[in-house]
Amino acid sequence: MAWQVAVVLDKGTNLDSIQILLGQMPVWASATDERKEALHQLNAGSCWGPEPGFTVFTCLFPGNPLRDLHYMIPTIEEHHPSLSIVRLFGVISSAQLTEELQELGYHPLLETSWDGLGFAKSLNQLKNVPEIRLDATNWSTPDDFYHAFFEAVGAPSWHGRNFDALYDSIGTGAINKVEVPYRIVVQNSAALKGSLLDFVEDLRDLIHRLQDYGCPVDLVIERP
Repeated sequence: MAWQVAVVLDKGTNLDSIQILLGQMPVWASATDERKEALHQLNAGSCWGPEPGFTVFTCLFPGNPLRDLHYMIPTIEEHHPSLSIVRLFGVISSAQLTEELQELGYHPLLETSWDGLGFAKSLNQLKNVPEIRLDATNWSTPDDFYHAFFEAVGAPSWHGRNFDALYDSIGTGAINKVEVPYRIVVQNSAALKGSLLDFVEDLRDLIHRLQDYGCPVDLVIERP
């Protein structure tokens, strides 16, 4: 399921740009004749099903995109239950925009690797966040973590066993069968010793980096 959605509030973003966005996340855009005509084409073969891929909406408050946004986000959340980030196009950053989004539970992202203005909900604000529980009792090398995690999220056999590959598969998605949001819980952490302790601390740093970019993921190390 999609955890981030682009909201295009201007009329000028062209269909080519929207199509590129659709390869990264679902898109909701203010209605134009051109966008309405392209609905079927852009939704054909959408990778976001059963959620909508490309949706157009009629602006209820012409000339006031912030008010339209305030009314649209709850509807977008209904169609994308895992939504934690909205990427906004066609509006400029302002104190009023931040205030409007904070009323809906979203805070501005200070870090972003995507286009658009990013606003995110914290993982604790999301409902029914699943836990991926990993038992560290018999771990002796980082490979044991990778094996347990890859099995839990349905990673492909070719998934790299390094932090760069892990960052991409969690943060970018479209690789593992189980996508964020989720909370990784490492049980029986007393079994972790030596270089594995260093590995887990590095893993914690990786998760913090993902969180800085708004990725809805967390790591919990359960203490005995």
